This record gives sequence, structure tokens and C-alpha cells, in this order.
Amino acid sequence: MAGVFEYYGKFQGMRGSLLGLPGWARGILFVLAIPGILALALSIMLVLCSLAALLLLTVPAYRILRVLTVRPQTGDVAPAGVVAAESSGRRHVDVRIIE
Repeated sequence: MAGVFEYYGKFQGMRGSLLGLPGWARGILFVLAIPGILALALSIMLVLCSLAALLLLTVPAYRILRVLTVRPQTGDVAPAGVVAAESSGRRHVDVRIIE
């Protein structure tokens, strides 16, 4: 826990020294930081695009393969989107409370 306070103190010290700079020096520092900010933004966008491409390619294939490989447990065929009660592993229990 002491490390957290140490890093927080260093951050506050850096923040104070940064705000102590004149406006033109902060402007130059910001201009020099722009390439790093753009690289960070582009890498985040690249991760999101690769995740979207992964999902766009695999989800339809998964659904098609799931439809082709899953067979009903009984002779009855359930309508699309409806799970048969027997295949879910649950049993229906009637309960009667007597007072």
C-alpha cells in the first residue's frame, strides 16, 4: 500500500511541475506528445477492428456448424429457437401446498 502512495506522490509532483511551466512550454510539450497519443488511439482502434473481424468471421460459422451438428435427443423435432424440455436436463415438478 505504501507503493501506491509513493506513486501518487510522484504523479502529483510531476503534475505540479508540468503546471508550473509557462504556457508556450506546455504547448510545445503537447505538440511533441501528439504522435504518442495518435499511436495509442490507433492501436486501440486496431484492437477493436480485429475483434470485430474475429466475431464477424467466427459467429456465423459457429451458428452454421451448431445447426448442422446438434441432433435432437428424441424423435420429436422442436421448432427453431425452442429448446426441448428433455434436452435441458430439467424436470417439471408439481407442488401442492397444504395448510
